[in-house]
Parts: sequence; C-alpha cells; structure tokens
Amino acid sequence: ELNNRINAELERMAKTVYDYWFVQFDFPISAAYAASVGQPELEGKPYKSSGGKMVWSEELKREVPEGWEVMRIKEIAVTGSGGTPLSSTPKFYENGNIPWINSGEVNAPFIIDAKKFITQDGLNNSSAKIFPRCTILMAMYGATAGQVSLIDIEACTNQAICLIIPKDKKLTEYIKFSLHQLYEYLVKLSSGSARDNLSQDKIKDLHILIPNSIVVERFHQICHNTFEKTLFNLKESQ
Repeated sequence: ELNNRINAELERMAKTVYDYWFVQFDFPISAAYAASVGQPELEGKPYKSSGGKMVWSEELKREVPEGWEVMRIKEIAVTGSGGTPLSSTPKFYENGNIPWINSGEVNAPFIIDAKKFITQDGLNNSSAKIFPRCTILMAMYGATAGQVSLIDIEACTNQAICLIIPKDKKLTEYIKFSLHQLYEYLVKLSSGSARDNLSQDKIKDLHILIPNSIVVERFHQICHNTFEKTLFNLKESQ
C-alpha cells in the first residue's frame, strides 16, 4: 500500500513536470538554453511566461517554442506489432518461458511481468517478435485502444499492440508522456470509440513536438530516475 501511494505521487510529479514544460511551455531556462536561443536575459526563468519566442506550428495548430521541431513517430522511432501463435497448438504455449503481452495489459503504466508465456516454437511459427526492455506499447484494439505502457522486460505481444522503440533513448520518457497526452485524440481517431481500432499506420503518422536537445536531456534525467524508482517499488511489492 505504501509503495502504491509512493508510485501514485511519483507519477503525479512526473506528469506535472511534463505539463508545465511541454503543455504550458514554462520549462526552466538553463544558461546553455538561454545562450542557444540568443536570450541570455531569460536564464533561470520559465520560458513562455517570461517572453520566450514562440512560433505557429501548422501541424499542431498551436504556438510552440522557436527552434523546436515537429516530426512524425515513424521519423523518430521504429515501430512494429506482434502476433498470436495458434491457440489450438499446445506446444506453442505449454511450459513456455517467453513473456507474451496482450492489449488488455496495456492499461497499466508499466509492465514488469507477463501473465502468459509462449514457447520458442510458438515464436517461430507466428508473427510474434521479441522486443527489448523500455519499448513503449500502445493498444490498437478493444477497450484499451490508445492507452500506453512501458515494458521493463524483454517480451513479445499480440497483434493488437503497436510497439514503439525511440531511435534516441533519451526521448523514451517524453514520447510515452506525449502519446498519453494524445489519448482523447486517439480515441476519436479510432472512429470515435475506444472499442474501435487504431492502426500501426495511423500511429506512425502521428505528429510529435520534439523539444530542444538541452530540454530533452534534462527531462530525461528527471523522468528516468522517477521511472526507475517506480519500477523498483513495483518489483518490491511483487
């Protein structure tokens, strides 16, 4: 119970930082950032409310900090999906030791273990693939469509999940939060209901705002520590 309360607070703190930095754009300006944008007078102040330069983004239909890029998921990450071995073939499942995640499990922010396992035969005879730790999962079908999770294990998934592996690992936490922020939009994109389907192509074409590398680095440091503490508590409770 204590770990659950700590994790809820850690999640709230990380989300507050994300909202403050990337929704309100009032991230704290470091000396390096102030110098890089030619506004040394802003050092130590919140960006937007202190007069940081903003420009209109046609893709996002809103103002964003000058110098930040808008890119599609397919430009900043490798994506994939899973598969399901034939359930009528026992040797694909019995005594399996390869974690296999289904879309219903993506309602948890982090996945530290699997409820089901498949065998090497099951892996070899299906379109399932093993993905590395820290892969972002997004459910594409069913009641959890649009929800996002992060795996802390090597695992494969069923075909109802889109797997997203950022090319720059420092963007992992940022992309996870950004996709979570798009949840309502994704529900509408999947034909207006959480029970309809997204597709890997729709997810690959999503626009994501990519911050200045100095801001990405700092956010990564903060959230990586928060994520690691959360995962430690989950494993301790387990």
